[in-house]
Amino acid sequence: MEPLLTELESLFDALSDRTRLSIVLFLLDKKEANIDEISKHLGKSQSLISHHMACLRNCGIVKVRKEGKFSYYSISSEEIIELIRIAMNHVKKYSQSILACDVITEEKELNITKT
Repeated sequence: MEPLLTELESLFDALSDRTRLSIVLFLLDKKEANIDEISKHLGKSQSLISHHMACLRNCGIVKVRKEGKFSYYSISSEEIIELIRIAMNHVKKYSQSILACDVITEEKELNITKT
């Protein structure tokens, strides 16, 4: 059970970063994009996007397709697409209580003060 718990925690950690989640949502909408397109859409540097793409690739969230000198990224599987869609439906249903969660607010504040 412990390895599974660690792996699930890492998967959700990868999705909990705002930039990585923005990339995933962009790819859900766009279907496929290269680093330049993602960078321009999010208003972030290509090096930062590349860094986050490495994490998303390592976690099996995105896959890459090479075409000449360009790399095109997309969501890796229907399971990831379904996971994100289920999460979005859950958020729509429980939005107010999620935003009102004191524990999450406290944890975010603690993380801000640690950095």
